[in-house]
Amino acid sequence: MALSVRDIGIVPSVERFVSTNYLLRHILVLALLAVLALSSSIVIYVLTIRYGHAVTFSPSDPRVGFQGDSGGRDTMDIVSSCATTLITCIYSSVHFDVPRSYAHRIPGLRKLVTREYWLELWAKITFWLLGLFSPEMLVLHAFYEFMLAWRDAKWMRAHGHAEWEITHSFAADMGALALPSDESHGAPAASEGSVNQVHSGFALHERLLRHHTPGALDCKALGYELADRTKADGLFKIITTLQIIRFSVGTLARWVMHLPVAPLEVITCAYVACTLVYYTLWFYKPYNVTERIVVRVAPTLQRAGRIPPGAEMQVEDPEPQKPQGNLARRLLRLFWEHVCVPPLTEKDRLQGSEKLYQNSPYLTQGSLVAAVASLLVGFAHLACWDVEFPNSNGQALWRWCTLVLIVHPIVVCVIILGAAVVQRGWVTAAMNKMALTLIVVYCIARLILLILLGHSFQSLPKGVYDTKDVPWLSFIPFIH
Repeated sequence: MALSVRDIGIVPSVERFVSTNYLLRHILVLALLAVLALSSSIVIYVLTIRYGHAVTFSPSDPRVGFQGDSGGRDTMDIVSSCATTLITCIYSSVHFDVPRSYAHRIPGLRKLVTREYWLELWAKITFWLLGLFSPEMLVLHAFYEFMLAWRDAKWMRAHGHAEWEITHSFAADMGALALPSDESHGAPAASEGSVNQVHSGFALHERLLRHHTPGALDCKALGYELADRTKADGLFKIITTLQIIRFSVGTLARWVMHLPVAPLEVITCAYVACTLVYYTLWFYKPYNVTERIVVRVAPTLQRAGRIPPGAEMQVEDPEPQKPQGNLARRLLRLFWEHVCVPPLTEKDRLQGSEKLYQNSPYLTQGSLVAAVASLLVGFAHLACWDVEFPNSNGQALWRWCTLVLIVHPIVVCVIILGAAVVQRGWVTAAMNKMALTLIVVYCIARLILLILLGHSFQSLPKGVYDTKDVPWLSFIPFIH
């Protein structure tokens, strides 16, 4: 049976990346690619270690394996601190859209027998895994949403909604807003949710002007309601922030005191940095909203007049004028108009970020931002260039995979930029296949490095477990 993207719980988050109604086919392809990457990484790792030999370390640089109670910290302290920091960061930073289904309304264990609940959970797990294994994809996702919400907020304020903020644009884009007419009809069915939801401030403005009585949006009341829906998560975000600060201070203190740091701690710092990037981009996006909010229209507030039926709104950005002035000024103007503020069509404004396709606005810029995030993770692995393993081929495998992590984002970014510049069907198709192949190679390298991180605990410097120079860290609370 064909499973439509309309049946999925988290929309438009998933729908942005799936342009067909055959979602099961996409799930199957992703599953096959995951199996291919995982099996390839295991085979490469096993064969590489198989043909290596044991390494003898110098007595002046003692190495130890897994440690229990060593008088300082032990192996599980390091692993658990990194794991809890990553889990809390990703869980609190990934901002989902409003689910199209209403499985969350079903009480108790009854929801476990509904298909909608498992589809909604699948979508959430997908994004959590992206944050864990490919944070740059979430950086791209968050950057794309932020830039369109920012442009949408500017447009709304310029067209009579002076109190419209970027939070309102995010709420509209994530499907959290419904028109007042929905109030009398009750909650719509999951399959009909798209009829009443709006995905941008412009779409809301246009439909209100065409179909509703005069009045303006009560943006303040809408803002209060959004804040009330998300205030329960403030405590968890505070705990997450304290966890990040404690982990970062502990790692930095060991570096300042010239104490060795485990490679896992260095990589965790890079992942936390990526998490902070997309958390910052989503800072104004409402968190954990599961029900739509009925937009209030206040007839006493002034706004633009109604558009007659059939009339057209001039919403497309005007063609940029030919830049004047000296060469530096012209180049700066071209960069601003075509890179920082690309033109938006009526389709772009109506859909918000509901669709993410080849020629989407800000996709090229987002690719550059994602490449920078990938390089950040790559350079974190590069910082562990001299990490030692009990097998002679371990370090060489680590270095080769690190080079893949550094070179890959640059090559893929060039491919995306090339496809955007050429804009020929067959060229774009060929470049997309090249990018997909490279992404599979990138995933294999990532998985191998993850395996090697576990392998590195068999030969860490003894000083990694030493805490005598930083005893004060034990007095700072930390979640393990």
